[in-house]
Amino acid sequence: MKGLRLVGLLVCSLLLYSCAGKQQATATAPAPAQKEYPGVSRIEGVSLETVRKEAKVTTGYKNIVLNPIQMDPRLGTDYPDVSSQFQISIFSHLKDKNSYKYVAIRDADNQSYKANTLIADVMVIDMRIVSTGARFWGGAMAGSSYMDVYLKLTDAVSKKVIHEKIIATHNNAFASAWALGSEKSLPMDMGKIIGEYICVVAPAI
Repeated sequence: MKGLRLVGLLVCSLLLYSCAGKQQATATAPAPAQKEYPGVSRIEGVSLETVRKEAKVTTGYKNIVLNPIQMDPRLGTDYPDVSSQFQISIFSHLKDKNSYKYVAIRDADNQSYKANTLIADVMVIDMRIVSTGARFWGGAMAGSSYMDVYLKLTDAVSKKVIHEKIIATHNNAFASAWALGSEKSLPMDMGKIIGEYICVVAPAI
């Protein structure tokens, strides 16, 4: 009997953590991305390898300026450190590629731009990071961690929008159950993916 009671308690715990994860996703997630950005195409399950297969959309640019990362206010409350981590990761990846002549984050000192400069606007429109505790107790039942990101690339001189895309990455919940803590690196990992995507679709000249 004691054994049956223990099993029952464990099952209840798993269900509670699973429900908690689902409630968190429901509470913080904005409206579906396609409704917020009509006409903007979407790619799912991205990785560094998959974005490298994307086709370039311009002849290229010499300079890249990254506007400060935007986030839905509800997401910013739940994940206060994500925007800074995400921005640092994108910026670092663009710099480390050592392809563009000039890479910067827009601030009060760089409001005017020369020719061959591309402006990158990035907004986190939806995300969920499963906590280590929920993953430990709920395993795959706690659900997946993911980020949905809207990217807009604009020519700095003509103000013409060169490219728009919604880029989403969804990990495998069953695999995450065996890699506790790795999901915390999602903003940094996604930053590298977005940086690589920019380099591919708008290559340096």
